[in-house]
Formats: sequence, C-alpha cells, structure tokens
Amino acid sequence: MKATKYFLVLLLFISVQYNTFSQPTVGVITLEDDSYKGYTFFSPFSGTKAYMVDNCGRLINSWDRGTKPGLAAYFLEDGTMLRTYKPGTIGPFTSASNSGGIEIVDWDNNTLWQYELNTNTQLTHHDAIKLPNGNILTLSWELTYDDELISLGRDPNQIAPQNFMWSEKILELKPIGNSDAEIVWEWHINDHYIQNFDSTKIGFGKVEDHPELFDINYPELNSGNSNSTRDWNHFNAIDYNEHLDQILISVRNSDEVWIIDHSTTISEAASHEGGNAGKGGDILYRWGNPSAYKRAPIVDQKLFGQHGVHWVKDDLDNEGKILIFNNGNGNPEGSYSQIQIIDPEIIDGEYIIESSQVFGPSEALTVYGQAISERFYSPYMSNAQQLPNGNILINAGSPGRIFEINTGNEIVWDYIIPLFGDIPATQGQNVNGNANFRAYKFGTDFSGFEGKDLSPGAPIELNPEDCLISTSTFQSEFSKPTISYNSTNKTLQLKNIAGGQVLIVNSIGRKVFHSYVDTPQITIPSFATGIYFVYVIHNKNAFSSPIFVIE
Repeated sequence: MKATKYFLVLLLFISVQYNTFSQPTVGVITLEDDSYKGYTFFSPFSGTKAYMVDNCGRLINSWDRGTKPGLAAYFLEDGTMLRTYKPGTIGPFTSASNSGGIEIVDWDNNTLWQYELNTNTQLTHHDAIKLPNGNILTLSWELTYDDELISLGRDPNQIAPQNFMWSEKILELKPIGNSDAEIVWEWHINDHYIQNFDSTKIGFGKVEDHPELFDINYPELNSGNSNSTRDWNHFNAIDYNEHLDQILISVRNSDEVWIIDHSTTISEAASHEGGNAGKGGDILYRWGNPSAYKRAPIVDQKLFGQHGVHWVKDDLDNEGKILIFNNGNGNPEGSYSQIQIIDPEIIDGEYIIESSQVFGPSEALTVYGQAISERFYSPYMSNAQQLPNGNILINAGSPGRIFEINTGNEIVWDYIIPLFGDIPATQGQNVNGNANFRAYKFGTDFSGFEGKDLSPGAPIELNPEDCLISTSTFQSEFSKPTISYNSTNKTLQLKNIAGGQVLIVNSIGRKVFHSYVDTPQITIPSFATGIYFVYVIHNKNAFSSPIFVIE
C-alpha cells in the first residue's frame, strides 16, 4: 500500500515538474546548447531603459535614460550605446515613430554626446547609425506645406487636411563637443520626385520610364499604409555599406527598399548626376513592390510593411546580401512575417535593370516563416540578425519576443521580454507593453565588451525560473549519474556528473538546490524527510531521477 502511495505521489510530482519547468511565460522560454553563446541587447518601445542579458536572461547591464527610445538603439564596437530618444516636448510631428534626439552613452550610463533636432519644421525619427568615420547618419522629417507639394506635382486632393505633409531627408551629422553637430551631407526626397498629374508642374513624366525617381502621388492619401495622411513615405530603417559607399533605406509606405549613393557632394545629392554611380541622389536600386514604379501589377508585390533592413556584415554567412524582416501587413496570402534575403545583381558598380523590366531578383530567399510550422506575426517594428555561428536572431518586435533559429530552422533560444514598460513582470504572467524595435546579439569576444564587467545578475523578471539547457535531445551514449543518500548524516551524493547543472526540487516544485558543477561528483548536505527530484543536465544530455528521503 505504501509503495502504491509513493508511486501515485511520484506520478503527480513528475506532472507538476513538467508543467513547472516547461511552461514559463516570460524570460527564457527555450535554451538549446547550439544557441550562439553571447549577450542580447534590446531597448523596449514603451520603457526608458536599454538592457543586455545573457542566454539565461540574467541581466549583464542596463541603461536608464529617463526618455523613451525613438526608436533605434545600438551597442557599438567601442562599448558605447548609440540611441535615438524622444525629448519631452515635440512639435507638430506627434507620432509613435518620432525621435527628436540622438545620444551616445557609455557602459556606465554617462552621456558622452547628445543632440536634438526637434523643431516645428524638422524632426529626426526611427533610426540613426554611426558611420566608420564617427559621423551619425539619421533619418529626419521636414515639413512641406501644400503650396510646395502642389508645385512638385502632388494632387491637391491628396494632401492632408492640415495642409502639410512630412517629407523625408537624410542627414550626416559630425558630432561637435558633447551637445552639438555639423551637417556635413544631406539628401532630400523632394529633389527626386516624378509626377504624371500636372504637366505645368516640376518633374512631369512617367515613373515607369524613370524608376530612379519616386512618384509623388504614391501612395494615395487614404491608403492602408502607416499614417499615409501626412507621413506618406515613412522611412523606418537606414544602413550604410562602406565598400560601396551607399545607403540602404526601408520605405515602408511603398513596401520597398531603396539604395542611394553616399559618395555625392551635397549639391550632387540634390541632382541627377555625380557621385560614383553618376546618378546624383537618384534611386540606384529599389525592390519589393514594382507597382510603385508601374512596371508590374500589384499582385507582384513582395514586401509588406518591412522593417530592419540591412546589409549582412563581412565574414558571416550571406555577407553582402540584404537581410529583411518582412512584416506581412496586407499580404494577401495571410498575416504572417518572414525573414528574407535578397542579393541584387551589380555589374561594374551598376544595379542591373532592363528597359521596361523590374529590378531583380524575381523572388527573395525566405529563410524563415514560409512553412506553416514556422508561422509567426509581428505587424510593426522588428528585425533579424545573421550570427557568426550561422544562426539567425529574430526580433518579433510587436509581441516583444526575441528568438534564435539554427541552420535547420529549429528554435534554439526563445525570450519573451519580461516587462510592462519599465516594470518587471512576474514569472507566470502574460505581458504587454514589451514591444521592441530592434534586438542584437553579440559574442563573448565582441570588442565592445573589452574591459567590461560581464558578471551576470538576476533575470529581469520576478520569481524567475532556473536556466536549464533543453532536454529535447537525449544522447544514448550519455553515462548516467549515480545518486545515493546517506541517512546518517543526511547528505546526498551524485557521482559521474561530469560537470554541468544540478537542480533539485521538492514535491511541490520548490527549488532546494541549483548549481553549475565542474567536478565529476558532488555531496549535498541537509535533506529533510520528503520526496525530491534530481535533474542533471550536461550539454544536450539530461538525466532525472526521484529520490526518497524517509526517516
């Protein structure tokens, strides 16, 4: 009878343990041994802090800036953080996407440089990156009133009722001191429009004959794209290629990525001639929606509200190609996101496009999100990153989820940002307010960590679970540990554990012991009467056994 009782208690206990250790709601959900060993950086949209965590979700560093991001933040090779932010007061550009401020901050949260472009006529937004020469390249809006829009060929019936719209410009800022900057290069979209609406206005012509220009009447005022009533272009990402001296832009409202020449002077950037490509500031390459330049029907659209586009860095898989987080908004095939790669064809420095044809490739390479089993959806924000071990980090920004896939498209690390704005969640809660614009992972040998204290603290979430390597793969050659209990001195001895993790919990699922062990055996003292469960995890090998402590 007693044996039967213990057997039933053990079955119940195993069920409790399975649910306790397999179903966390925040923090690290999955951790496999082939995840990239490193630290993940993120800066949630609704909070004022940026964070660096290890693969167990333990806090390595945080930066409390007192202002919300606006939106991008980067951890740089020199160990500083470049961050866009929202000042306390903004002009007419009331938007979740606005920035207004750019800052560089050291590891200890000290401000090294801060600059604001936040007036009634211009405002930085979304993204800013640091160039190899130390300058900052940033996206910015500039107010364009109805009279100028009409002179450029915009249909008067397609102008917002406020009688202005937000045109895009790109600025290169040279930092001066700790709070100033000089504009050393700039590009304005207003210099590169074409229109087929009014032959008496500037830039009259057919966009299908000039794909290097952008149709000022696209998209329509009340289209389904983001805030197209005023922000009808909506750039949301910028990147720079030092080898090509070119700039990559994500143009969300036309569902395209563009490449423009950075080698121009300011005057050449405002024209159609000059620079390495000889085309001034015109569009050198565009991809994602050829209907925007009327060389294909809308059914040929490939991108749907994309974010986080960038060239893959040197010495990585897919180096030099363009990695895109295709959010999937308005995709007629369904609302799901995909990670995609395109590799534009360049001959003698020129992007190839035939007369009346579209820029290639005809299709992107989808690396994740096509199979039904891979489906997920993040309608806004988001990015992906190629990692040095071949894995890809995916930031599903809207739901606040960051996960990593291996080359077999298996999820090997999965992290739910455990925050309500700046308030930590408690394990077991379902979170909101944890949306995140970008996330990046850095190896332990990343230059930015040189001289930094990387000692892990506690996880961000309250009442965290222990960090365990997943036991989904069991190798038969694993030599099982032996467990013995000495009732005289009430000690538990584990032999043949060969390093790894040892976790012991009691019958109600409460942890009584957890340690990383680098010896082949360990003795653990002080066990009271009861039922315990022992887990030993080493790499992807796992062993578990109940023990009974009965006096």
